[in-house]
Amino acid sequence: MARSEARSFTLKSLAGEAFTVLVGALGAGAFMWLDIPGGAMSGSVVAVALLSVFGAATGLGTPLRVLSMASIGVAIGSVVGPDTFGHVAKYPASLALMAVCVVSMTLASAAIWRWLMGWPSSMALLASVPGSMGYIVSVSLTMGADAAKVAVVQMSRVVFLVTLLPFVIVWEQGGRTGAPPAAALDPPLVVAAVLVAGMLAGGLFTRLAVPGGMILGAIVASGAIHYAGWAPGQAPAWLMNGGQILLGAWVGSRFVGFDWSLFLRICVGTTLAVGGALAVSILFAFIASQVLGAPFGAALIGYAPGGQEAMVVLALALGVDPIFVATHHLGRYFLINMSLPFIVAWMRRQEKQAADTSMPGGA
Repeated sequence: MARSEARSFTLKSLAGEAFTVLVGALGAGAFMWLDIPGGAMSGSVVAVALLSVFGAATGLGTPLRVLSMASIGVAIGSVVGPDTFGHVAKYPASLALMAVCVVSMTLASAAIWRWLMGWPSSMALLASVPGSMGYIVSVSLTMGADAAKVAVVQMSRVVFLVTLLPFVIVWEQGGRTGAPPAAALDPPLVVAAVLVAGMLAGGLFTRLAVPGGMILGAIVASGAIHYAGWAPGQAPAWLMNGGQILLGAWVGSRFVGFDWSLFLRICVGTTLAVGGALAVSILFAFIASQVLGAPFGAALIGYAPGGQEAMVVLALALGVDPIFVATHHLGRYFLINMSLPFIVAWMRRQEKQAADTSMPGGA
């Protein structure tokens, strides 16, 4: 699978990126015109993913990826106010419930791959862990698992969730989104200044290896500036929509060089596995809303097995608490990365024992 991070810039590559972003913008415009929830990002993802089928999409380079993350982070941070942290008291219990949800989602998805699709246990588990795709794929390679299949499932999961979650939330809310009411907007010069501050903070967070550092740093910088009253309003809609289009094009461009025949071969399993994980997250979001009093939409997006950046964008686009969502996805990231090495070590011991037992003269 091609990766934009490794290539150098040429006029051809820049033209390709511009064309890819244009297609993403057209897809976003179509979805928004059709009033599809979260349409700016999901439309861009779908359009660019389809473009990649014909080999015409170009992976986005670092500048556009940084711009997308910083723009989104600044827009999210601009909604911060004194009442933004009203649900902080619910975070400890909700984070604990999220940990149980992550385990349950992983086991539900792995059971589908293991018992319905016949995959080996280790590969079923690696394909089902919600997040940390780069690490999971690298582990798949070292364990001799079919890394291509694992990567297909992990990448498809984000696309499924970006397109499905908005409809679930709108359905739960009775056919409407909770989009925030119109507010005073920051002047262009203030937007530019906050964007620069967000990029600097995001660069610092990235250098410190903070998960989702660019978007998180931009959220923190923009949130602090707006909370302090140094910026008078909120970021304009075009900043958020532009960031979503770029993010969607980035996600869609990851399918450049994608083995679509492999995707079609395992499409049924992917649909069932992602559907099973989503069903579990819906159940736990309902529990969080009924028992802890957390907003259902925020809990669902916070518990969903999607990428942190994409889920935080959906939160703001659908009018749910983006700080709640970002905190829970950060917590999930740490949970997975702290526990997965031990689980992988255990799987390796189990597979080694099984291999030794199957050898002639084995116990």
